[in-house]
Amino acid sequence: MKTAANLIHVTIHSLLNLTFCVNLAWAQEYVDVLKLNYNNTVRNTFADSEVASRIMEVDLETTIPIVLNSRTNFITGFIFERIETQLFEDGVTENFGSFNLKIGINKIHSEKWSGTYIIVPKIASDLNQISHKDFQLGGYALLKYKKSSNTSYKVGVYSNSELFGPWVVPLFGIYYLSPSKRFEANVTVPVLADFNYSLHPKFIVGFNYAGMVRTYHLTGITSTGKDGYVERATNEVAGYLKLNLTKRLGLLSKFGHSIGRHYRVYDEDDKITIGFPLVNVGDDRQQLNTDIRDGWVYQFVLLYRFHKE
Repeated sequence: MKTAANLIHVTIHSLLNLTFCVNLAWAQEYVDVLKLNYNNTVRNTFADSEVASRIMEVDLETTIPIVLNSRTNFITGFIFERIETQLFEDGVTENFGSFNLKIGINKIHSEKWSGTYIIVPKIASDLNQISHKDFQLGGYALLKYKKSSNTSYKVGVYSNSELFGPWVVPLFGIYYLSPSKRFEANVTVPVLADFNYSLHPKFIVGFNYAGMVRTYHLTGITSTGKDGYVERATNEVAGYLKLNLTKRLGLLSKFGHSIGRHYRVYDEDDKITIGFPLVNVGDDRQQLNTDIRDGWVYQFVLLYRFHKE
């Protein structure tokens, strides 16, 4: 009888072979077509309080590149996330999340240059009463320069219509794979840095940094019963161990610590002019809750990775 891992492997591999082939002309030789993530924290207290709360997150992400021709891939997929935490010291546990579509292309411009251009419409809220307030529109453009068969540089920009106002993030990075293919570095400042080393075909150890800012519409969350939004900022550093269950199916176990994490609640009319990493222009908002202190986090990730053959 086939194991569950083998069944997943056969099913997804068959679908991939029937529907698309991956054309990766830049240094990175794979795409993660499926990620299932579970993230939780120890109980952390609110600032200046003994009240404590956990932050639990579950998300599922798919990325499907479909070959249009030898130089262009159509990219689609989605991200679904659900978060559960207590936002106020004297409040109940809140549930909120988002559903994001990914629609775009990857284009090989020349022997050295390629680009990825993605539009990301999404609904981000507690999903109590779906309206235009829950809708956001974002996207990113990322150019890659292939220096060699194992090194590429990246430059681009990400932008989204967050509930506090426009959010713009310049992106710079590098991807490197050692000649032995045992050490890999994938850095995109300021959102991602990953370094890993293959001890064995089945075991990989690594270090990871991930940072993000997202907002979610909340119904009747303020003290007056008016709608508001939560601004979620997460910055986490973690070490991890990856176990390759099959050639394409992997399981990651991470353990790390948050840095400058916050889940800040604002009135829905409290906005900024424009936001960038480390600085918000025209930000005189009044925070309605208290920050949760930083603390330890643990994470489990199941992923299906499609390699270039």
